[in-house]
Amino acid sequence: MRIFYLMFLLYSTAGYCSENMSDHESFCAQNKSISCELHLQQQLAAATPYSAPWYKITAYQLDYLFDHHKFTELQHRIEPLLNKERLPQSFAVQLYFYYAKVLNQQKKHDEALLYANKAMAGLEQIYQMFGEPFRLLELANLQHQLGANDKAREILTYTEQRFAKSKDPLFRFELNSNKALLSHAAGELAKAASERQLALKAALELGHNGKIIVAYGNFARTVQLLGQLELARDNYLASLPYLQTENNLILTAIHKLRLAEIFSQLQDYPQAQHYLIQVNQLKLSDGHLQLYQQLANQPQLQALPE
Repeated sequence: MRIFYLMFLLYSTAGYCSENMSDHESFCAQNKSISCELHLQQQLAAATPYSAPWYKITAYQLDYLFDHHKFTELQHRIEPLLNKERLPQSFAVQLYFYYAKVLNQQKKHDEALLYANKAMAGLEQIYQMFGEPFRLLELANLQHQLGANDKAREILTYTEQRFAKSKDPLFRFELNSNKALLSHAAGELAKAASERQLALKAALELGHNGKIIVAYGNFARTVQLLGQLELARDNYLASLPYLQTENNLILTAIHKLRLAEIFSQLQDYPQAQHYLIQVNQLKLSDGHLQLYQQLANQPQLQALPE
């Protein structure tokens, strides 16, 4: 699962043209008799190394590995390419970007920031050739993960202004989700709630189950922190039908835990217990499990019949 789509350049002898990186799925769909991973390996083996088709298929392969969280394989694929001279500029940007993600996943934050900045510098040089905003949104998110929130906000502001006329709900979902992350990190919860409400509106328009669930949960949690408990309750409740369809056990556990917490805050203890007993403790992180135990030990809930 990935909430961001990535840009890539398709190289040709005449120059470059833009291509959406999510096209690796379409590329693999050409041969449904084997796995996408095997199809990519076969096509890459048949291509002349460092030719235009080779770069295109390698880009699909990197995207596939990233998409499936195969970070060790991704690292092994990237590192030899980093040492190659005269890489096509846009391909180098892609390598820097993915390598920054790998390093960040390994908690090598200083090195990750170095490659994130190299990716950003390269992208700024070639970006005027594209009409594709999603790579910038992902770079902004990466800057946020690395603690460079001022740089992240700068990228988001630039992207929002450049694509101000966009009616694409996916773009509006990703943009406002990222803006909300920065607002939340700055302690501006009211602003974050407004941005997350816009992200929710875009997710519903998009009709993507996973994004709808995330958007409901983010908005509900933010307004809960603001003390708007009824609004938080209603949005967590609204997410439950989508969770049933998506069969996401982790988020189902979290959303029901939050409902138990909110109903307890509203002093509706029967409803708090109703949702608490539905929580799958095995799907909770340590922090959520601590909340579960705090709720379960409340005298008001222990006094109720199950």
